[in-house]
Amino acid sequence: MKKTLFPTAYFAPSIQYSAYLKSEKIEIEIHEHFPKQTFRNRAYIMTANGVFTLSIPLSGRKNHTLTKDIKISTEEDWKKLHWKTIENAYQRSPFFEFYDTKIEKLYHSKHQFLIDFNQEAESIIADILKVDFDSNFTKDFVPVDNSNYTDLRLINPKNKDLPLMITENPYLQVFADKFPYSPNLSILDVIFNLGPESTSHLKQMALTV
Repeated sequence: MKKTLFPTAYFAPSIQYSAYLKSEKIEIEIHEHFPKQTFRNRAYIMTANGVFTLSIPLSGRKNHTLTKDIKISTEEDWKKLHWKTIENAYQRSPFFEFYDTKIEKLYHSKHQFLIDFNQEAESIIADILKVDFDSNFTKDFVPVDNSNYTDLRLINPKNKDLPLMITENPYLQVFADKFPYSPNLSILDVIFNLGPESTSHLKQMALTV
């Protein structure tokens, strides 16, 4: 059984969940040197002011800190701010009232490490989608071009080719009257707008590698 390798992600973009659904075995890379400005601690959502980045502040990060050792900062009340931003953005969406309690629960968690916070987020989404992802952390760093893996660490906002690699049928987003369709936003955008149709939407998405 070939494994598919992903970066950890904060409410990952929809293409990552699309790939999850099509993978037999998922591994999350946690032994890499933590890269900056990626989906690992950033989620992109649609707000009344357009696409907005929710960024988890990190603590004590150095250039060669491994992802598994990255801690979440406790110096600011970012959880309250993130949840309020999500609530303001999606309270008008068709399915917000069905999932808001489950999502809000994450922002009361006490996780110290980013990977644990992200894994709880993934578990919440799996519950909402009614799927069981076979997801595990890597035990060692996986080099590029390892033949035992399909490497999807390319799911990265700094990958300029990523938008061209994704096929996605548009759906009606909140604030569609103000902004054109924005593809591949956080999975939050999908579930709040599509509800039970989310899995079907994710399955029709495609990533050309």
